[in-house]
Amino acid sequence: MWLSGQQKQPADPGEGQTGIITMSGGKLAVMLDCERRGVQLYGPAGYRWTPKVGQRVLVIQGKGEAPCVVGLRQDGAVPDQVDIRAGQLTAGGTAVNISGGTGVTLSGRRLDWNGEIYVNGERLEDLIYRIVIAILSGMG
Repeated sequence: MWLSGQQKQPADPGEGQTGIITMSGGKLAVMLDCERRGVQLYGPAGYRWTPKVGQRVLVIQGKGEAPCVVGLRQDGAVPDQVDIRAGQLTAGGTAVNISGGTGVTLSGRRLDWNGEIYVNGERLEDLIYRIVIAILSGMG
């Protein structure tokens, strides 16, 4: 039949292709030449992520291997800047922006920090104590 000959041909092993995520969460599926379910997800060491349904991803397949998702299409990337985002900021999401020119910016509704904070090598608690003592000693 004419239509059967018009379908996208499968990629050769080792060739990258783009696909659309059709299922996310516990079972990952991506639409390539057909929907592939149970696809493996790869990312940098120490970094965990899961693409959302509808996102365009890069998929590779080694010889004799199942296809695996290795990355998400990047839109609006800025040179010398790293953005880590979870959700839309306008809808209560969170972001970390690291820029070579401006430093680090944390955005979101809440920040929970486990550990000590230092300001120019001084513990934050000690800095606050020193400032309060200076203010109180200047009042009397």
